Amino acid sequence: MNIKTLEIADKKLSVTAEFKPVMHLSGKTIFRYEVLAKIYNASDRWLPVEQSFDILARETIQAISDFLFETVCELLKMKEGITVSFKLPAQLMNDMAYLASLYQQCGDHHVAPQRIEIEVGEWLTDTPQMHRQAFLQQARTYGFMLSLEDFGTRKESADSLRMFRFDTIKLARTLVCGIAASPAKLSTLHNLIDKVIPAGTHVICEGVERSSDLALLSRYSHIGIEGYMFSRPLTFSQLRLLEDF
Repeated sequence: MNIKTLEIADKKLSVTAEFKPVMHLSGKTIFRYEVLAKIYNASDRWLPVEQSFDILARETIQAISDFLFETVCELLKMKEGITVSFKLPAQLMNDMAYLASLYQQCGDHHVAPQRIEIEVGEWLTDTPQMHRQAFLQQARTYGFMLSLEDFGTRKESADSLRMFRFDTIKLARTLVCGIAASPAKLSTLHNLIDKVIPAGTHVICEGVERSSDLALLSRYSHIGIEGYMFSRPLTFSQLRLLEDF
């Protein structure tokens, strides 16, 4: 179910789906999974996804995205109570027809879009405001949750966050990792959570991999955390064992 082979200029790429658990800081319970693509070439060499997406043709990127979304829908059909975060590639952002096709897949699989969170990146700030606002509004109209990743890597505006009304803000790994050794990082993180991110928005800290950093996040019992300290991404088989289905 979770392996796809793509032909690109007579060369083969194998793509598999993995699932990164997102934990509640209080209780350390899993409340969401993030689906990830893992790409290998014909020599079984692993290729970094972000670098691969920079050089792959749009058709190939869409094929990988389609495969991941299909995997998410199949998973949600098998297990009630799970929600999954799905990262939309930058190359497909603002493509209304593609967004409509994702919504159609939910209908074909009888899966509620409300169980899927579409994650967009910081490149959103480089897109004309009218286009990005219309795209995100349409995604919300379809019922999808919305998430912004890598937050905190540039000057942020509370007003823009309120305008786009993200359900979840993911604080960048580069900001979170090492806060115990960097008072400046820690101060920035506190400012973003306490003053910039709108109240009621879910906050997830990426890259929590040190106990010293985790201890400083303990004041925020409501936030979510990701990182190898808790779990590496899971294969579909490992996820089935963990969730018992």
